[in-house]
Amino acid sequence: MAKYIPDNKNHRWVILTPGRFGKPKAKNSDYAITQNGAYSIASDCPFCPGNENQTPKEIDRIPGADNLISQWLIRVIPNQYPITDIHEIIIHNPDHCKEIEDLSLLEMKQLMIMYQKRLQILSHDGVPILFRNKGETAGTSIPHPHSQIIVLPKQINLEALSLEPLHNIVYRNNYFVTYCPDFSQYPYEVWITHSKLIGMEIRSEVVSNVNFTTFLPEELEDLGAIMQELIRAMKKLLGDDFAYNYYISPYPPFYLRIIPRVLIRGGFELGTGLSTNTVDPRDAAEELKKYLTR
Repeated sequence: MAKYIPDNKNHRWVILTPGRFGKPKAKNSDYAITQNGAYSIASDCPFCPGNENQTPKEIDRIPGADNLISQWLIRVIPNQYPITDIHEIIIHNPDHCKEIEDLSLLEMKQLMIMYQKRLQILSHDGVPILFRNKGETAGTSIPHPHSQIIVLPKQINLEALSLEPLHNIVYRNNYFVTYCPDFSQYPYEVWITHSKLIGMEIRSEVVSNVNFTTFLPEELEDLGAIMQELIRAMKKLLGDDFAYNYYISPYPPFYLRIIPRVLIRGGFELGTGLSTNTVDPRDAAEELKKYLTR
């Protein structure tokens, strides 16, 4: 069970999670990857089809099509090494090597639907935080593409960032806009938010009602598509194996923040809480625009 330790002076918290000690770490080179019909399958990977008995009891799934080898398209399972009492893993796809940008539009939409469903359900238990770690330097333990949701008690004070003003716009589609905020803490970090917020005051009623859990199916489809566009552009700019994190803001108004892990925090940043960014967000936005396909 997680233990929450408060710092009453600074209103910050530490979570003691001794159950996380000893969690496995693996690279794709640790697995023998083979092609099994439509999928790349890795030997002994607990998230691959055929190895379902290696994970805790399934919480939810989206079934696979009848003509596919796998019986599932997306699985949700408890994390075997949880940070808090409720910690779920969302396995994106049966394919061990299929990243976000490689999914079909339908597969990506289904992933957004599962994100929304789990956040809706878990919001009754506390404050759910949905995030993805991709790459060893971003905190990945198992390389098979997956996201996680951790639920925190509502009384915990979170240092979540507020929605940043929409400057340095990179790209927009029917429902969403991507931009590099002036306050960017990392090189080439990009935020996605709803395009109805363009020109809105941050504290307006419209802003507070922009919530991921209430998006319509067509909005979820557009969100998935713009995420894929951005990650493809980042791969062209930063290299195929670039590591990144993303998370969805735990509170409305909605934003999804993608952080490429191209910068390592040093003693100055850790000692002061300040961030140093080596790329001007205006330049980052212009560079990313060059790599977007339209």
